[in-house]
Amino acid sequence: MKRAIRPARTIPPGGSAAVWGIPKAAGKGAGPFDPAHSWLFRDARPLAILLAILAAVLYVIAAAGLVAHADWWRPIAVAASGASVVLMTVFFNPWLIAGWRLSTRLIAGILWFEWPSESMVGA
Repeated sequence: MKRAIRPARTIPPGGSAAVWGIPKAAGKGAGPFDPAHSWLFRDARPLAILLAILAAVLYVIAAAGLVAHADWWRPIAVAASGASVVLMTVFFNPWLIAGWRLSTRLIAGILWFEWPSESMVGA
């Protein structure tokens, strides 16, 4: 049972792709930031959507590989987190700091700390 729940922990960062795909609302309830505005490229909505979808799809593939006990899920999870970090850096807003920290720690955990161990997840 626990092994079935663990992969679900890698999916929520990819679920943030919806933030960049939803049209910006006008008026008072417009939200805390404009997800299409980049400090680097100014208005770059297509790039934001592309990076968000890429990260989301890679997170889902990594979670599926983890569930299937495949050996290839770790590099896919690192790639997904890398795409997420690029997205949140290029379209930086203080509201994204928690997601940025989560993604960078996932990269560090997998690459340098060999987390989770093979005995923990079976792959």
